[in-house]
Amino acid sequence: MLLGMKRDAANAYLRLREEVDERAAELMRLHAGHLVCRAGCTACCVNLTVLPVEFEAIRRSLACASGDRIPFDTLAACGFLTASGLCSIYAHRPIICRTHGLPIAFAGEDGEGCSVSFCQRNFTDADEDELDFGPENTLDVDVMNEHLSRLNLAYLAESGVNPSADGRIELRKLTEQRE
Repeated sequence: MLLGMKRDAANAYLRLREEVDERAAELMRLHAGHLVCRAGCTACCVNLTVLPVEFEAIRRSLACASGDRIPFDTLAACGFLTASGLCSIYAHRPIICRTHGLPIAFAGEDGEGCSVSFCQRNFTDADEDELDFGPENTLDVDVMNEHLSRLNLAYLAESGVNPSADGRIELRKLTEQRE
């Protein structure tokens, strides 16, 4: 268990992260011929904010993995990118980073139907049949985000934090002095 986090929210977050990794791996295998996203591709990398439950899980897992300060390049698209374009917190990265480039499904803006999004570098040579996306070949990001949001509310309640104060936290704050 991650030290300092409440058991239920921490364990549930880690299970969600594992589920996302499993689904992402399935989608990567399924769409391998159309995905150009690889180690060193930084097209989707930006400085992010995350919910408190995710920030704390990442912070604690980094603290367990290494006591060293984490380098952060303020000039990079994402400050955690190394000079070679690799992620310095890859094993601990946020859930959103684990899904970049994959076809994700989400409710349409009008609440009707479903839209699909993926990195514009992917599926460039796919024919129309290969772009026929559905539940079997996409990640439902709305379900994932709802699950993450509920975990965050549980984490805030377990921590005694007012749920209205659940603002997002800049990931760069991971570089601040850790306990």
